[in-house]
Amino acid sequence: MKNAYLLCFILLISFSATAQSGLGVKGYFGASGAMANWNEDLDGASSVDIENLMEVGVLFSKSISEKFSLTGGVNYSFAKVKINSCPLCNETGLPYPYNQDFKMLSIPIYAEYALGKIFYAAAGPVLDFQLSEGNNLSNQSGVGFLLGLGAKVKTEKLTFSVFPNYKRHNTIPFEKEGNYKQVLQELGVQLGVGYNF
Repeated sequence: MKNAYLLCFILLISFSATAQSGLGVKGYFGASGAMANWNEDLDGASSVDIENLMEVGVLFSKSISEKFSLTGGVNYSFAKVKINSCPLCNETGLPYPYNQDFKMLSIPIYAEYALGKIFYAAAGPVLDFQLSEGNNLSNQSGVGFLLGLGAKVKTEKLTFSVFPNYKRHNTIPFEKEGNYKQVLQELGVQLGVGYNF
């Protein structure tokens, strides 16, 4: 029990120390154009359209130096899945039911590098956990990555940001589903408001 109190005390001290040295929290909303392509060309395979992909999330950032900061958080994405016609499909769609609602929880962890006072570049891995099943889409749970160039304007306590980015999911899947898989890719933008401690 004493060890638990000591650990809590150390964590509180470390949080109070980091709170005075460049810690920030940001909430954001984003929209992306997305596509799910096979990792290899397959003749006769049905294709999938990902429509209206939206995301909401919370990020925490910590300044490491004047130019570098580390960012991590939680992201929830949702979209509609549409199956394009294929040789086995009829005019109304697939001959079997499928779940049109795609949902995924992601944990982005990336580094930011300041390019002057406003612009910055960011890159890093993203851990994905697909929450929906039966989408007729390869499971996107795994490790992907994020790249982006953004802009942020800071006031004394608030930060307003625009972050255009590219994400690739399922680069390293948690479970292998065979030789062929669909890879979800996004090209989108996030609008965020942050608070600086």
